Amino acid sequence: MPIANTISSPEWVDSGSELTGGLDLLGLRLPVQTIGGSLLNGVTTVTPSIRYIAFRSWLIYRYGESRRPDSWTAFTDFSGYVECALVLGNLIQKPSLNGLIGTDEALERMGAQTPLLSISPLVKTPASTVYAGPSEQLGVSAPRDDKVPGISDPRGKRLALAVDQHLSKISLVEQLFGKNPPDEVSREALAELGAAARIDQIPDGEREALIQVVLPAAPRPDERARMSTYAALLALAKEKGALPTEKDIFSAACSLKRFGEPVLDHVADGWLTYCVRDAIAVSHEAVLAAVVNEMGPEDGRLGVESSRVIGELLARVDEHDNPLRALNLLGAGESVWDMTFRQLFARIEERLSMGHSQKYGISRWGAALDEPTIYNLALNSGAGAVSLAVVTWIVAAIRVGAGVRENLTDFGNLSYQGWRRMGLRDVVLPEIDRLLQDNPPLTTVAAELTHRVVQQHLQIAWSRLQVDFQRDVALVTAEGNRWFSRGKGYSGGRTLSRLREALGWLAQLKLVDGNGATPDGGDILARTLQTLSGSAA
Repeated sequence: MPIANTISSPEWVDSGSELTGGLDLLGLRLPVQTIGGSLLNGVTTVTPSIRYIAFRSWLIYRYGESRRPDSWTAFTDFSGYVECALVLGNLIQKPSLNGLIGTDEALERMGAQTPLLSISPLVKTPASTVYAGPSEQLGVSAPRDDKVPGISDPRGKRLALAVDQHLSKISLVEQLFGKNPPDEVSREALAELGAAARIDQIPDGEREALIQVVLPAAPRPDERARMSTYAALLALAKEKGALPTEKDIFSAACSLKRFGEPVLDHVADGWLTYCVRDAIAVSHEAVLAAVVNEMGPEDGRLGVESSRVIGELLARVDEHDNPLRALNLLGAGESVWDMTFRQLFARIEERLSMGHSQKYGISRWGAALDEPTIYNLALNSGAGAVSLAVVTWIVAAIRVGAGVRENLTDFGNLSYQGWRRMGLRDVVLPEIDRLLQDNPPLTTVAAELTHRVVQQHLQIAWSRLQVDFQRDVALVTAEGNRWFSRGKGYSGGRTLSRLREALGWLAQLKLVDGNGATPDGGDILARTLQTLSGSAA
């Protein structure tokens, strides 16, 4: 008997907590983020400006030189003070600059039209804290418990000295790091600092030091994946003759050609597994959105039978049939109501047989049916997301099932946290095997999967409530066979890959631009490929 029919959704007890919003309400983005973290470290979605990595190393260096207290709190407080001057100086130079931390407060101070501007932290969390993780992952600095971070030699120190070469010439810098740092500074002094510390203009010596940090000539073993990802971005930029997009990266990773460089095949496989888990997360979030949208406000008071909600979703036949026809899985006169699970599986197998090959436990094909195509359809198909989620399971089984069943190390994160996150080894593949044996109607499979998605959401909501009893993120609650709407809207979404931020860093380092890889970018690509080939050997 299917697990969805043997384990009921957890019933909800009113805790008195406040309804709050939240992301990853199915808990399925965590495996995607784990895979992404293994492929691209040193950058996050809140660290868009690579020069902050250089500024942070400089702040650590100059703070140590000034003999201030060896305390993390003292360091972050002082960093917020110096960062304020840097931000004000940047905005005096160009008020529309992006990528700075504390812009809103800085612009408000500048709007006062006073000759002197107050120098004090602009935000509660300074850049020295926001960029701490990336700095450590890039080998620039190291944490020291509650003390001032350590700076690495040669990477961090070389970077700090490159910054200091330009900024130490500014008279205001000596005042900021002096024994009696000023509380207010003239606009002229800040403008001089801003001219030398523009977040969007990196001097050549500092730029080369940053390139060596991101793409070192002598990398540690744990840096190969990051370097391979950046090399893949440069290779795509060079081939395309334009800036690649996230879509370009995922399409290449899923294709037979991959990134066109054998030494990058392993990282292409990694980003393909990212797409597999992301497709599962996105399609299931789209199912949850369909359920939430199907339930009206009145269902929050009286509740509604879960079978009725699912029945209404399945009754919207066109929303199921149209996306499957778009994937060439249904004929003009056919419907999902006419299909069994085994028939759908066979059609997908046939569709993917063109150019099909398997290597290292991963299947690739020439057909224009990949994970991004499926999840983009799911986000725009309404009730049809329910059927597309079934397609996602089947494609995942064909794509990486062999590697998961062989327990290959590189496939471990596809089953991250097992059944709790709908792991492939624990949930998806066993269910696929059962469904192939039992061969139920496709609509029955879709109904079971919808019930499973709601159950997954309730379990995640309960687990978060146990951690913080004041935080209730449930969109739907359950009592017996009835579901109750919480009156909150919801739409599914994508896991943030950080590839966009990584491309931004390459652009700031002048390795890519609107015409693709720059001459410097081509040289760095060749150097990186040689380094990766040598370290692989």
